[in-house]
Amino acid sequence: MIAKSEVFIGIKDPATLGRLARASEIRVLNRFSFFEAINTRNGHRYRVDINGQDISCNCPDAKNHQCKHEIAVLRDLNLFKEVT
Repeated sequence: MIAKSEVFIGIKDPATLGRLARASEIRVLNRFSFFEAINTRNGHRYRVDINGQDISCNCPDAKNHQCKHEIAVLRDLNLFKEVT
């Protein structure tokens, strides 16, 4: 799980840096009630939900880490913020 307020600045952990890099391969589709994260290299698809300030994925990696799918959804949420 990752918080919507998470910022990735000054990351030194190699595993986190790797997930950040691999998140660039993820395409995010808004399915209105949830997001679908699709790996463009292998076609794997995972459901990513937002509950309040928490972003959570159903992939195996998300059980122990902030997964690349959660990072990709957070990236897109920040890129496409609604302008008020």
